[in-house]
Amino acid sequence: MSSRAPSAAGTIGRMATQSRIALTAEFTLRVVLYPAPDLVGQWIAHGLETDIVTQGDSPEHALAMMADALETLGRHQAGRRHASVRLRPAPAEVWKLADRAKPIGLSARVERVKGRRGLPGALASGPWTLYALVSEKPPVPPRAR
Repeated sequence: MSSRAPSAAGTIGRMATQSRIALTAEFTLRVVLYPAPDLVGQWIAHGLETDIVTQGDSPEHALAMMADALETLGRHQAGRRHASVRLRPAPAEVWKLADRAKPIGLSARVERVKGRRGLPGALASGPWTLYALVSEKPPVPPRAR
């Protein structure tokens, strides 16, 4: 048994391993809302940064479905120990639609999902705020121009 006091470096090293620092960053994801071109009374929510598409009975419902889809995907991916959501931009015609769409003050929040972090090209596991832009017309497909 040693009678020497632990060195300062040894004490700091033990303290650092005993405590953890948790940092979270909140991301804002933009969602374009537009009427479904083939279903009367239905709205589409299309994620600009994720290319995820959902549908609802109103703009608010479509946005809520997007939040639900992102949370469900995050939980599924966390269970598989994969990144929550990979960033994959929406097609160019949806980005063009977003340029003409108007913000409506509608947003949704997706809470943090515990899981693996730090994968290249992956979005952290939340929290995310969904920022909605609305268009009265759907995007024009490239072949229809």
